[in-house]
Amino acid sequence: MKITVCEFPDDTAAMAPAWDHLATTLAAAPTDLLVLPELVASGSFWAQPVFDAAVWRDAVARHEDLSKQFERLAARRILGTRAIETGGQRLNESFLWTPARGMVPGRAKAWLPQQEGGWEATWFDRAPPVVDVVDDDGLRFAMLICSEVQVSPAPRALGQGGVQLIAVPRATGGHHRWEVATRMAAIAAGAFVASANRRGDNPAAGNFAGSSWIIGPDGDELARTDAAHPVVTVEIDLALADAAKLTYPRNVAD
Repeated sequence: MKITVCEFPDDTAAMAPAWDHLATTLAAAPTDLLVLPELVASGSFWAQPVFDAAVWRDAVARHEDLSKQFERLAARRILGTRAIETGGQRLNESFLWTPARGMVPGRAKAWLPQQEGGWEATWFDRAPPVVDVVDDDGLRFAMLICSEVQVSPAPRALGQGGVQLIAVPRATGGHHRWEVATRMAAIAAGAFVASANRRGDNPAAGNFAGSSWIIGPDGDELARTDAAHPVVTVEIDLALADAAKLTYPRNVAD
């Protein structure tokens, strides 16, 4: 199957051209799976330490309009996260979108940073710390949202649950910890990892470094974006992830 990751600008004024470029790229080379950066429809509002209801409503409204952009994309399925208010809770919720089913809600982010540059526990409610494997038309995947790939104990258990791909939407700087964490998640699970990031400067949040990438089940980098090439696609064989479950270090007994 073909999987695609992209990077997206943090500046909302630059998002329309980014959607246009993504649509043009996928029109020329359709994909089976597109992974988007964390909260792709809005700027990094969570960098503000004080909650602002008007800012929150704007972020929710922007994410409600995502399907209009997705309908332009030649992608069999799309994974990402959205700002949503439901049941009295403000959530950073993962989603699966397909042309036939539209927006399918997933799990919401459970591990929330709370520090300078990322006041996520101020803006979002914490979801239960449960990460499930999702079956979708021949693909077994899971979602770890940004910081969760570093602090969640989930990857090994996901591998034991048969996950073939872990999607990691991010909004991060360029510290090597992100590479290390996504490679280790792939190794622990014996699964492909597709991680997408935003790019740009926010004085409150710091520098979003771009660099989205795809990692193989043994931690090898298969593809990476940069500012000049913000979209990359690779063809993978899911059978390699299935086979990896039987090899070291996945075969070490608990």
